[in-house]
Amino acid sequence: MKVFPILFTFVIFVLTTNINAQTYSYDFMTGYEGWSGDFADYPATDSISFELDRYRTTLPAPLDTNKFALKVTGNNHSDDLFMFIKRKISGLLPNATYKLFINVEFASKAPTNAVGVGGAPGEGVRMKAGATIVEPLKILDSKGYYRMNINKSNQVSPGMDMDTIGHVGVSDTTKVFTLINRNNATHLFTITADEKGEVWVCIGTDSGFESTTTLYYNLITLTFTSVLGLEDSNMPKGIIVYPNPAKGFIKVKINEISLGKKFTILNQEGKMIWTGKLMYETSTINIQELPNGIYFFQIQGQYKQAFKIMKK
Repeated sequence: MKVFPILFTFVIFVLTTNINAQTYSYDFMTGYEGWSGDFADYPATDSISFELDRYRTTLPAPLDTNKFALKVTGNNHSDDLFMFIKRKISGLLPNATYKLFINVEFASKAPTNAVGVGGAPGEGVRMKAGATIVEPLKILDSKGYYRMNINKSNQVSPGMDMDTIGHVGVSDTTKVFTLINRNNATHLFTITADEKGEVWVCIGTDSGFESTTTLYYNLITLTFTSVLGLEDSNMPKGIIVYPNPAKGFIKVKINEISLGKKFTILNQEGKMIWTGKLMYETSTINIQELPNGIYFFQIQGQYKQAFKIMKK
């Protein structure tokens, strides 16, 4: 059995983020950045009158026109036009369950507490966000309407795959495009990645306002926090394995009662790769010889913490 080399170091640090969280941010300054989109809940024979359009452009005045965004616009005639953008997210742990925080910054000029057609221009257009392991697509139903292949429910109610995170109204006196935020901080979305560690994120608006809605998606931030985190795993309190994902090294911070105890590193199949002892409260462990994949750090054959090696 190979003995794993350990480089012991003393480190003074402050943890400012959850080491089990992965954050992705998109501001569209370099392009579409993997995002695409489409429309649903409209008749296939009448798409021209809905004036559907989606493309990358600069923010409108009086906002900073040096910044880019995804513009989405449509003229609703069906009382529930759905305009959405989507992106595949990779690099998560295969088959792992996550709590997903979605923050959306976008430009809108829809007023609140205003009279609209069919519904209000602000509160009548609900923003939804969520994730699924299947790609969100519009499909043609038996009545000739495009519907979503995922469960988003209606304008007000949340669906299994998308939750309601607010509306597009800015304020009672809104007349120009203004940047606002919507997020799901009070009700994080739960999603389990597929066997490749991938999910699809979908953000869109369900409209009860029977006229034109135009939005500019300026900044989207996604934070995936594994439910196998420190508080939810079987690791004893005070033991931390980070960073996660890792490249060339992992650091292990342990509590005093774990000093001198045996550790092992297992592969995804549960086979022991290396073993050693933890002799200091903070240790740096060289993992450069290990290929990309999912591994488990285990102490005394009992406590286990998953981590991922992703060198590129």
